[in-house]
Amino acid sequence: MEIKPKSVFRRGAEDGIWFGLYLSVLFIFTAASIGMPLLGHFATLMALGVPVYVYFTLRKGFIENGCFYTFSEMWTYGIMLFLCGSLVMAMTAVVYLSWINPSFIYDQCQLAISIYRQMGGTTGNEIASTLEKAIEQGMLPSPISLSGNLISFSVFSGSILSIILSLIIRHFNRKK
Repeated sequence: MEIKPKSVFRRGAEDGIWFGLYLSVLFIFTAASIGMPLLGHFATLMALGVPVYVYFTLRKGFIENGCFYTFSEMWTYGIMLFLCGSLVMAMTAVVYLSWINPSFIYDQCQLAISIYRQMGGTTGNEIASTLEKAIEQGMLPSPISLSGNLISFSVFSGSILSIILSLIIRHFNRKK
C-alpha cells in the first residue's frame, strides 16, 4: 500500500468538503421535512450516520498516512473535518433561509407558539408570549446568525466525537 502523507489540515479540508455536502443534504432534508414528513425519516437516518461517516473518513485518512498520526493530529483532523464540513453546510443554510424559503424561521416560530399555546399552563403560555414578543420586536435570528450557531454546534460536537473516534481508530489500527 502506498503511503500518502498529508497534513491534517489539508486532509481535513479536502475531506470536509465531501462531509459538508453530506451535512447540506441532511440540513435540506430536515428543513423540508415539515412539508414532506418522509424526508424527516431520511434526515434522522443521516444524523445517526454521521458518527459512522466520520469514523470511516478518519480511519481512511489515518491508514493513508501510514498510521503515523498521533492522537492530537487525529483529533485536529476530525476538528478540521467538522469545521470545513459545517462551513459548506452553513452556506447551504444561508442560501436556503435567505432565498429558497425566507419565511422558514418565522414559520417555525409561529408553529412553536401554537404548540406552546395548546400545551397551556403557565410555562407554555409564558414561552408562547416570549416568542410573540420576539416576533413583534424583530428579534428572530437572521439566516447568517442561525448558520453561525450551526457551525459552532457542529464544531463543538464534532470535536467531542473526534476525541472518541481518534482513540478507537488508533487503538484498532496500529502500525504494522
